[in-house]
Order: sequence, then structure tokens, then C-alpha cells
Amino acid sequence: MPTSDTDITVGATPEALAYQTVTDTANELIISFVERVPYFVAAIVVMLIFWLLSKVFKKTVHKLLGNRNRHQNLVKVFQRVGGALIFFVGFMIAMVVAIPGFTPAKLIGALGIGSVAIGFAFKDIFQNLLSGILVLISEPFRIGDQIVSGDFEGTVEDIKIRATTIRTYDGRQVVIPNSDLYTSALTVNTAYKQRRLE
Repeated sequence: MPTSDTDITVGATPEALAYQTVTDTANELIISFVERVPYFVAAIVVMLIFWLLSKVFKKTVHKLLGNRNRHQNLVKVFQRVGGALIFFVGFMIAMVVAIPGFTPAKLIGALGIGSVAIGFAFKDIFQNLLSGILVLISEPFRIGDQIVSGDFEGTVEDIKIRATTIRTYDGRQVVIPNSDLYTSALTVNTAYKQRRLE
């Protein structure tokens, strides 16, 4: 007489029941993962599309505004901020595609961005970002200028949104946070064509 599943379950040992539970759980996880693979692939495709859009945006801004030598830093602001926003929108759309029920509000809630502790932790980062944007827009100096900031003196190699990189005269690279450059006294040695040396 054939036995049913209930008969096997009744006569099984606790170790066999535990093994059966683990096996069933693993099978469910594998099946659910396999079912989600097309969504993950679609999310990756969405990320790639928006990454390419950010690259196209940067090149377009450079072609439209790059010939104007007067506001090169402003071009960098548009390129970096605009490219980052496009990529961030693509990331959010990819997360919605890959994870059902995902919303940006849930991400913000999970990260606790609204809490006071996170606000204090990110205060310096946001201060540097805002200072970097203001430095790039106001253009107190440009790439290639020789500046003095605190104990550091050298030639500006790159101006990013978070920090500015200078090369000292003895061949060292110094990364200075933009908040220091924006809020402290800064000397630009090459601001004028003529300078008196003593």
C-alpha cells in the first residue's frame, strides 16, 4: 500500500524534518531569485541607459558652453551636477524595477536622512558640496592658477565639487576641502598679469 506525505512526516525524525525545512526554504529562495533575474537585468539596462545619458549630457554641455573660456568652472558645475542628477534618477528607476514596492520615501526612511544624527554627520559633506558649487560659480581662481591657502601653496590642478587639488612647488599633491577655500583667506598669485616680487 503506497504511503502519503503525511505518513512520511509523522514517521520522520526531528533531524529529517529540520533538513526538509531547510531544503524547502532554499528551494523557495532559489525559485524567487530566478523569477527576479529578468527584473535585475532590466534594472542594469536602465542604469546603463541613464549612465550613457549622463555622458551625453556632459558632452553636450561642453560643446555648447566649452568654447566660452570665461566660465570654464561654470561648465564643470553643469556637467557634474547635471550628470549626477541624471544618474541618480536612473538609479531610483532601476531600484523600482528591481525591487517591488520600492519608493524613494522608503529609501530615505531606511537611511534615516531626516534624523538629527545623520544631519550632523553629513554637515561637513554638504558644506563642502555647497562651497564647491559656489567656488565653481564665483570663480575666485581657475585651473592653472597659483594659490596660497593656509600652509599650502601651489598650482591648481583640479576643482571638484567636494575639494580642490593643488600641486605644490616641490611636487606634492594637496587636496583642500572647498569649505576651507571658501570661508578662509585665499591668495591668488596669478590673478593679475604683473606682480611685484621682493
